[in-house]
Amino acid sequence: MKHLSISLACLFFSLSLFAQTEADSLLTTQEISFRDSIAAINLSNENLQLVQETYNKATDFFANKEYAQALQAYSDILDVDSTYINAFYNRAICFKELKRFEEAIADMDQVFVLDSANVDALLQKASYFSLNNQSQEAKKGYEEINQLFPSNAKAFYQLGVLQYLDKEYQEAINSFTKAIKVDSKYTYAYNDRASSHRALENYSSAIQDYKQAISIDPQAFLYNNLGSVLKRSGDIEGALAAYSSAISNNSAYEIAFNNRGSMYYEAKEFDKALSDFTKAIEINPNYSLALINRAAVLQLQKKYTVALADLNKAIDLNQSNGIAYLNRGISREMLRDVDGACEDWQKASDLGVSKGREYYINNCE
Repeated sequence: MKHLSISLACLFFSLSLFAQTEADSLLTTQEISFRDSIAAINLSNENLQLVQETYNKATDFFANKEYAQALQAYSDILDVDSTYINAFYNRAICFKELKRFEEAIADMDQVFVLDSANVDALLQKASYFSLNNQSQEAKKGYEEINQLFPSNAKAFYQLGVLQYLDKEYQEAINSFTKAIKVDSKYTYAYNDRASSHRALENYSSAIQDYKQAISIDPQAFLYNNLGSVLKRSGDIEGALAAYSSAISNNSAYEIAFNNRGSMYYEAKEFDKALSDFTKAIEINPNYSLALINRAAVLQLQKKYTVALADLNKAIDLNQSNGIAYLNRGISREMLRDVDGACEDWQKASDLGVSKGREYYINNCE
């Protein structure tokens, strides 16, 4: 009986196979093709729905800065659809946020393979080289964009920024000039070209470019930069006016208050200097340079204890500023803390401040 049931099962299986084959043989080639295409459409619709649902999840992860989860979701999408450009692009950004720059670069390469008009992918790729401290590779990336997309001002500008950071000032000027040729209203290109001229002590050209940038977009930092180059060129009145314009443009711009305060200090207008340094510190209590500068005024007013408090905080914020140690040594000496003063002057000397060594020799040896 057991043997019979097994045989029947085998017979049933064989008949089932035969029946399926026989059914297919009754369809025409067109009918089989139609049936298969319907199945493919159904599968495609299922995949499309899966991709859309996963993409929505990835978007939520990305918005919440959950980059590892977003990355995995984008990878899941690419397992289903290896031509999904947005998934490659966004996954590259996730890799970048996770500091996995080589993988980010590879994904942006894939975006460009899929869409050779996508200049943003090449811009992102070059920026990733820069973030990964591969300056030369980044420059090559921007140069490639300049060849492929010569009307892209941003690539010329970013190349100029890298050249400026590498102190290739004339090359930077050339790149910023090309960016401006493409976009005559490119404020940052004028600003950075001016900074390059300033580095080469071409002050008249720098002043012209800063003024042009201001005429396009009068931002506080542009007035501040103009003030710095006017000061270097010897136009003290013009520099003061520029810093004041920066403050009028943005009353919370602590750098302009500090810089104007420094000019008042040099002009021996100490009350005005003190007011500006204090305002800078009120805006940014951790502005170490303003703390050092205010302490210098307070020392002139013989308020050594208050000056010492400013210098202590400045040093806590930045332990590599030799001037802070030099000046704190002065306050300590005036408060009869000779050992502390000598220690500070030695530290100032170690940090390259020649006056520190001079004070140490004259008062501590």
